[in-house]
Amino acid sequence: MTDEKKKGVIFDIQRWSLHDGPGIRTNVFFKGCPLSCQWCSNPESQEFCREPALFGDKCIHCLSCVEHCPHGAIHTSDPWIRLDYEICRGRCSRGAEQENAFCCTKACYAQALTVMGEVMTADMVLEEVMRDEGIYRSSGGGVTMTGGEPLAQPEFLLELLTAAKERGLHTVMESSMFAEWDKIQACLPYLDVLFMDMKLLPEEKHVKYTGVSNQIILDNFRRAAAYARTHRLELAVRTPVIPGINDTSGDIAAMADWIKKHLPGVERYELLPYHRLGRGKYRNIGREYQLGDIVPPSKEKMKELEAVVSKLGLRRE
Repeated sequence: MTDEKKKGVIFDIQRWSLHDGPGIRTNVFFKGCPLSCQWCSNPESQEFCREPALFGDKCIHCLSCVEHCPHGAIHTSDPWIRLDYEICRGRCSRGAEQENAFCCTKACYAQALTVMGEVMTADMVLEEVMRDEGIYRSSGGGVTMTGGEPLAQPEFLLELLTAAKERGLHTVMESSMFAEWDKIQACLPYLDVLFMDMKLLPEEKHVKYTGVSNQIILDNFRRAAAYARTHRLELAVRTPVIPGINDTSGDIAAMADWIKKHLPGVERYELLPYHRLGRGKYRNIGREYQLGDIVPPSKEKMKELEAVVSKLGLRRE
């Protein structure tokens, strides 16, 4: 049995996923990430606390939210209301478990105002995940921990992985690997597959575009590879291909070569093309998208980069 007192913040549980591990899977999205990648497609995952989101196209201008907000953070505007996100984050988000937190969302008849993130126990998460138990058995699927950064909630992650294994589930984690090694090491025995994100190799570029150094990340890559050589753990490295940032043949060749030299036994290196599906989310949570109008890489460009990976002897899928 899991400890009901331990709780984590989850911002989505996505069923029927086909791209984040073998078979048909359920993805559990942890809220909170120590990185701030400029291309992030889930900006609602970055803050560690629950936060408000405004979907203006749903607003019917009933002004019920204005009446119910105790902090004066919501103002009338045209064609929908205007939300002062700084007040919300300072008052409601930091006291998210208080009874009157986010009263505006409870008063919003049109569901234009909502809360990103839910405080859950491991049992609550697994209850949702186990709805598709039969699908996992027939497809070879299971549960994938993603985010955000799962390792940013290490105790809750470990409890959830332990509970998943008690139920016989195949487990996968997607991680930037920006965490203390002992927190990572504690989770590895409960994982079947680990996807490690390599975003950029030069440290100065990594700091510029993600907000943190990659030295801890690369060191953890090496340690995870050493662990995998003596334990039953499949490793794969993934890189999001971002035009103008890491999309040259030289960029990809350098990362693939580093993998070959420093991660013996890791043969799988996946390139994920940048997409713009998350741009609209930034306005919903009061943030500005930093990459402007850059477009996804073409199919021809991706084939060119995948050929670089294959030439170095790494599998692409």
